[in-house]
Amino acid sequence: TVCAIAWMTHAAEKTYPNYRMVSIENYKLFKGVVFDGSEANEYFIDLELVEDSGNQLLVSAKVSSIKSNDNGKDKTVFHYTAQLILSALNDALEAPKANFKLSDSLSSAKALNGSSSDSAKELYVNGTLFHGESLQGIRDIIECNEQGLMLTCQVPQIAESKQGDFKIHEQNIFANDLVFQAMLVWVKKQMGMGSLPSSTLNWTVYRQVQLDELFYLKLTLVEQSAAKMIADIQLISTDNTLIAEIKSAEVTASENLNNLFLKSPADNTASERL
Repeated sequence: TVCAIAWMTHAAEKTYPNYRMVSIENYKLFKGVVFDGSEANEYFIDLELVEDSGNQLLVSAKVSSIKSNDNGKDKTVFHYTAQLILSALNDALEAPKANFKLSDSLSSAKALNGSSSDSAKELYVNGTLFHGESLQGIRDIIECNEQGLMLTCQVPQIAESKQGDFKIHEQNIFANDLVFQAMLVWVKKQMGMGSLPSSTLNWTVYRQVQLDELFYLKLTLVEQSAAKMIADIQLISTDNTLIAEIKSAEVTASENLNNLFLKSPADNTASERL
């Protein structure tokens, strides 16, 4: 999901070079791109300029591919869609302060050395999360309850060598992925199931997280049912300023994902890619 968002954002910013993405609305996953050997040779990003107010553009983006049916006819398969709000380069968003006071335990990196840091490391080996080394950015579980959770996060240095075409200073997919990792953690701890992202109502970006930057992630539960969870998430700097704010992100939960998230000792190929 975060790579798909970065993909659409990159295409829009290249198409409109005097603008940069400041917000994403109505992101939806239809049929994700799976790299299992059966993926399409080509993928298409269709951009439509919906509104132009001068300093701001509203661009609709869709990612699709062409698949041949059994009868030989081509069929369009849609993978991802979103509406991107682009702002003129000279019209920067001002980052607001977060709505709570950081306690002493959040004011420095010393929280990384506690027992909760040990439990955070366990998330990546006990089947809660399946992410490889460069995506293992959860450093500390500060709080987790029925209302939400609070994490200390830090994108590891190895991400720089794994960033590929999505440069960290342009689109920090490693930090952005922690938004959905936090949701997976909450669902696993509170519901006992694995989960995967499906949609996001709004994602406002004030700036990108820097490599090796310590920051905090606050998740607030919005809605929960037997098969889904919706939450609001904030990425917060150590000076209590918002880095990004996500509204109504949704994951689909299923017990069938529990075994899929468990890694066998020999299953290192996929995780080593990122």
